[in-house]
Amino acid sequence: MKRKRGDTLIEVALAIGIFSLVAIVIVSVVSASTSGAQSSLELTLTREELDAQAEALRFIHDSYVSGSQSKDQEENAYSVLWNKITDHAYSDSTHTNPLTDAFDYNPQLCSGLYQTGPNLGYMNDNGGKQPFIINTRQIPNLKKGIDENGKIILSGTNSMRNIVDNIILSSGTSKVFFEPSTFPRLIYNDTPVTGNENESLYNQTEGNRSEILRRAEGIFIIVRSGKSQIIDGSSPDGPATPKSAYYDFYIRSCWMPVGSDRASTISTVVRLYDPAVICYGSTCSGS
Repeated sequence: MKRKRGDTLIEVALAIGIFSLVAIVIVSVVSASTSGAQSSLELTLTREELDAQAEALRFIHDSYVSGSQSKDQEENAYSVLWNKITDHAYSDSTHTNPLTDAFDYNPQLCSGLYQTGPNLGYMNDNGGKQPFIINTRQIPNLKKGIDENGKIILSGTNSMRNIVDNIILSSGTSKVFFEPSTFPRLIYNDTPVTGNENESLYNQTEGNRSEILRRAEGIFIIVRSGKSQIIDGSSPDGPATPKSAYYDFYIRSCWMPVGSDRASTISTVVRLYDPAVICYGSTCSGS
């Protein structure tokens, strides 16, 4: 009887080696594709959050300008909201070194933004100029701050100030800024969210929309004021005191991608002008 020759140990080892190499290549390609898809999704969702904040700023500003021109009480309610926002503005005179501190944004780790220190206190007081975030779901509630006679309500639960304080949130009023557990996002919930609870607790569904913003994870806004010459001439009433003529809103995000040891960031800048500010002659100085 003729014997059949089997595979040698070298042939078996070579086959296993080729199979392992092919498997490694396939796993690497799949992993890279998954990582790329995850990164693309995170960038898209983060960009949507930044765009939503930018559009809210433009809407508030345009409504403020329109209300100033029409003198309509309901539209003038936006002036209260606009003033609340601009109260957070930095300037060269209110910050020691804004260009290299609050406005020098190149974090390697997002956790550094939430620490304390001379150059890491983004979420700290900083002389009353804290970063802030806009609760866009609360903006329609401005109409509740107008009484039946069309006047702004000054006191009580539905006072315009209380409503505005629920729209513009900062570290000075509540703990709202947190390091992101995944990617930058705003979390709405009727009950406090203190940890990384299950996503189902966040009440993000359309059928159960909470208006209470509990957490701003990895996204915030800082604003800087500047003076510019709007009208060059002589004031009939004498020299005017220069005021902030425009505001630059830096909408920023920071998160740690999966498998990365360096933070990812996206930022955008929105410049909005205050039409109520008019400077005359030499009193108008550049920022």
